[in-house]
Amino acid sequence: MTVLLTVASTWNGANFSDALEGGGTGIDMGAVINGQYAPIISQPANTGAKDVFIRHDATIDPVTDVKTYLQQFGVGTGFTYGGANSAAADFTKILNMGNADTMGGAIANNSDGFGNGLHIDMQWDVSTANQFLGSRVGGLKEIYGDNGGAASGDGRDLATAFLMKLEAMSNSQGTGVEIAPSGAADGVIGRDFGVDAAEAALYGDRAHAKLRFFLRQDEVDGGILQWEWVIAYSFTA
Repeated sequence: MTVLLTVASTWNGANFSDALEGGGTGIDMGAVINGQYAPIISQPANTGAKDVFIRHDATIDPVTDVKTYLQQFGVGTGFTYGGANSAAADFTKILNMGNADTMGGAIANNSDGFGNGLHIDMQWDVSTANQFLGSRVGGLKEIYGDNGGAASGDGRDLATAFLMKLEAMSNSQGTGVEIAPSGAADGVIGRDFGVDAAEAALYGDRAHAKLRFFLRQDEVDGGILQWEWVIAYSFTA
């Protein structure tokens, strides 16, 4: 039996369905200006992020080896590109932007203007002050394209994908009031609480991550940028 994911903005919501330029639906990160990030609420308060809840419909086993990476827009979805340049150019651009990130370790909100590219924070209960903190890169926070950009950077394909950290796993308790599972493991999402409450309590039944798109103060290119954010996983049934 094929096991399908639901990728939503809330613990029990439907798949993201933001209208995308060129057609198709997905996640719209919003508009961003130089020296800030998107989505944004208050830069001084370090608020604003795209919460992403990942769950699945397996009935027998948890899914494993959950990881994320970027690929060229349209490759997996078949959507028509609607950005400002080309799908290939945007894919190179987003990865090279990540490689150009030099935001300070004590900074999370791009107040130094050196944050760049797409960042993922893989701790569901991270504090507002610590979310996307520069010093967390390489651990609970990762940057797509870091350490080499389009040529050799992290998160540019399946081989360099980011394994979902155990700190992203939460037990929804069937209510959306998240608690930490007792035996969370990297890359493992248990079956839904309503299917197997014990497994949800052990592994968690959601991966809850946060995404943010940063833009350096000195970035000169403008317009719509499009890419595909891919979630890979292994399953039985």
